Amino acid sequence: EDEAPKKITYGLFGMGLHVEAGAGVYQVIGKGGWVPGIYPRVGAELHLGPHVSIPVIARLQTSVDQGAPDFAQLSVSAGANVRFREAAWPFAIVVGAGVRFGQFTASQQLVDAQFETTQDQGTQDALGFPLAPEGTAKFEWWIASPLALKASVTYSPMFMPNQVIHNIEEAVAIALVF
Repeated sequence: EDEAPKKITYGLFGMGLHVEAGAGVYQVIGKGGWVPGIYPRVGAELHLGPHVSIPVIARLQTSVDQGAPDFAQLSVSAGANVRFREAAWPFAIVVGAGVRFGQFTASQQLVDAQFETTQDQGTQDALGFPLAPEGTAKFEWWIASPLALKASVTYSPMFMPNQVIHNIEEAVAIALVF
C-alpha cells in the first residue's frame, strides 16, 4: 500500500515569518581606497510560498578611524528572494534583489583619491543618494523546526556625488521562524 509522503512544516506556527538578528563584515571600495568594518543587522522575512519571500533588513555600518577613508550607513532594505529548496531539505540556496533606503555618508578621501584634507568637517563628507540597489546570495540551514542559520553575501553600489562606491557584505544571522 502506498503511503502519502509526510508533509514537513517549519516554524513554530507554520506562518513562514522569520525574525532574525546577526552580524557581518563589510568592505567599501572607492577611488580613494577601501574601508573594512563590522556591523549589526536585524530583519524580518515573510514567505509568500515555498520559494518566494519578502525580506526587510536594517543595518548600521560606521567606521571610526579619523583621518582615513571613512564610510557610514543607516539603512533599511526591502526586496524579493527566490529560494531553491524542497520541503524535506534542511537547507536552501537563496538569491534576491532589493532596494536600500537610508543615509549613506563617505569621506571625500574615500570618494576622491585626489582630495586634500581640510579642517572644515563639512567639506570632508560626501552624502550619497538615499536609495541604492542590492543583490544577495544566501545559504540557509534549518537547525531545528523554529531555528534557521543564515549566511549571506550582499553587494550594493552607493551613489555618491560624481562616483559610485561599492559595498560588499558578508553576514551570519540566526532566525526564529514562526
